[in-house]
Amino acid sequence: IRRRAFCSRFTFPSLAAATVPGDRVAIAVDEGLPCVAALVRGAVESFEKAGVDRESISIVTTDGDTGRLCREEFASHSARVPQVVVHDPDDAEDLCMFGINKRKEPLQVNRTIFDADIVLPISPARAGGHSACGCLFPSFSNAEVIASYRTPENLVSPHDVAKKAKEAEEADWLIGSLMAVQVVPGAAETVAHVVAGEPRAVAQRCDQLYAERWSFVSPRQVSLVIANISGGAEAQTWQNVGRALLAAENLVAEGGAIAICSNLETPPGESLSLLMKSADLEKTARRILRSDVADSLPAWQVVRALQRGPVYFLSQLEADTVEDLGFAPIANLGELARLASRHESCVVIDDAQRAIVAVE
Repeated sequence: IRRRAFCSRFTFPSLAAATVPGDRVAIAVDEGLPCVAALVRGAVESFEKAGVDRESISIVTTDGDTGRLCREEFASHSARVPQVVVHDPDDAEDLCMFGINKRKEPLQVNRTIFDADIVLPISPARAGGHSACGCLFPSFSNAEVIASYRTPENLVSPHDVAKKAKEAEEADWLIGSLMAVQVVPGAAETVAHVVAGEPRAVAQRCDQLYAERWSFVSPRQVSLVIANISGGAEAQTWQNVGRALLAAENLVAEGGAIAICSNLETPPGESLSLLMKSADLEKTARRILRSDVADSLPAWQVVRALQRGPVYFLSQLEADTVEDLGFAPIANLGELARLASRHESCVVIDDAQRAIVAVE
């Protein structure tokens, strides 16, 4: 990752012009970043080149695995490892109030981010023009707010999605996020583009670059869509299963099937467990729609796919678990090939968790 990506002018001054001696910096790292450790090291080295001491730089992550990868990256290149903070949304002592929203509710953010003079969020660009400016909020807020943003009921209509995105953008501005870095992923969890600068301009540019890289058009619908989730263990998540199902839904013909190919080994969470041996899929869908736990959105995407038609699933999970969720388990690639041979038409989507698929 070239350091100059973080120093370039993109409707914002260079880091050297934006910092002064003694500044405290918080680099806020969102989930789902490819090459996350190298990206964070590039950001830290760019701040050092701009005159900020490494001891004044903190890396704030939303999960322990990202924090571990960052520590290992710095330890392999230097004895000086920046402070790494894993955000705990349930820890009141780790939160500070930074404003009030239009509903007169207090807004909170991670204390390390609140105390910083300069905050640099680094986040991945999202599918479908969702490289929103809200890179800090709600990810680094309190548990109640985070839960409200992952309830499928709040995310099913374009109006609600736009409303939440606007709230998040306004909150980021109140926190003091005046610049941002976003990453457009490449194939197999690589990096295609790094864009740095003013948050709104960065988001707009990344939406464009993402659509150019990940939009695909099929001449027609098919009876079987094979959606492949690429990448290592960090990419094998239920969130990416949901994204792959979303990419496949427009391409599968009525009465057709979807096959998800993954190396997922994470057991179903609370919302997904509602599907286990569900006798009434409609009733279960209504419960998931109002759920606000970590896997609520992928559970909603799974239940919608099951309501449309059969879903086959290749993973590292036990076959009984896969069947209890309502999927048809696939044991290996040989079984997948035999499944494809029984269908009159088939399309394979690689990196399906990234893809934006349309039909002519």
